[in-house]
Amino acid sequence: MEFTDQPLDEKHLRFVYKLKTGALIEAAMMIGAILAGAGLDELWKVEQMAAMIGLAFQIQDDVLDVVGDEELLGKDAHSDEKNNKFTYVTIHGLDKSRVDAKLLTDKALEILGTLPGEKGFLEEFIKYLVNRNR
Repeated sequence: MEFTDQPLDEKHLRFVYKLKTGALIEAAMMIGAILAGAGLDELWKVEQMAAMIGLAFQIQDDVLDVVGDEELLGKDAHSDEKNNKFTYVTIHGLDKSRVDAKLLTDKALEILGTLPGEKGFLEEFIKYLVNRNR
């Protein structure tokens, strides 16, 4: 909220996203990994993967604010612009934002593939989070 009405560079925007969405996703995934008995190497991978998922999720949220269906979103479209919020789309545009969200998701899924155990549900959930339309 401190940065509303102020231009942000990508470094600061990523910092805001990490503390906003990223921290929640990282906490949930790290707790799950710890409860599952993950070792330090696996925890590091989960932390990296969760950070990528959090950023991809937020980028997708920024994209949806520009192109999303208001009825599906349950909120006004273009609310970020109306509220003078700098977003990933503001800095990079729609096309690059979509590409970056996909690259982050693909990298997170690649890391997931290196972890032991059944991962089918988590893989589908990650894809849903970053490919959602609301």
